[in-house]
Amino acid sequence: MQVLGVAPATTSTVDLAARRPHERPTAFEDWTVDGVPLRRLVADRWGVADLPVEMSRLWPEDPSSAVAGLRALLGEGAGDLRDGRVALLVCPVDQDLSCRALGARVRVGDDAVEWRDVGWQDDVEPFAPAPDEYGPLLGFRFGRAQYERLLRELLTAYQRRAAEAPSAAQPVPGPPRRWWRRHR
Repeated sequence: MQVLGVAPATTSTVDLAARRPHERPTAFEDWTVDGVPLRRLVADRWGVADLPVEMSRLWPEDPSSAVAGLRALLGEGAGDLRDGRVALLVCPVDQDLSCRALGARVRVGDDAVEWRDVGWQDDVEPFAPAPDEYGPLLGFRFGRAQYERLLRELLTAYQRRAAEAPSAAQPVPGPPRRWWRRHR
């Protein structure tokens, strides 16, 4: 059985909130399998040198999304995609599943948890679990006790972050706008 873990990671995202969009580094926690980052495993599997820019939902800037994703990975919440699959890596800009997500079918058994048919998809097209031109899809099998222990620790931490995060504040009204009429 493989061992699931997390490790600090950074990806480049576009800050759309800025007056002029610009790239910025974004820190998150990447999944690891036997100590190897999931993004590295994906890049190696598809034969590319660069890591995917997509990131896990273990992102301190959006703890509520992390909580929902962790619940789905534990089998306690709905999958992210229409077919019930769970997103492992999502768009780093807005976490929109229409961009592209690395998804998996999660199967929780008595002694093991499996991530089956790990592959790219979006929420528009159904996932086709056929091997692509690079060979069979990725799959992982974790010991259930270790898997659940890790995910429950992460769930507790991200629930705490979500509770401490400022709520969506109402905009503070600024000074009234002055509309000047031009007189000739």
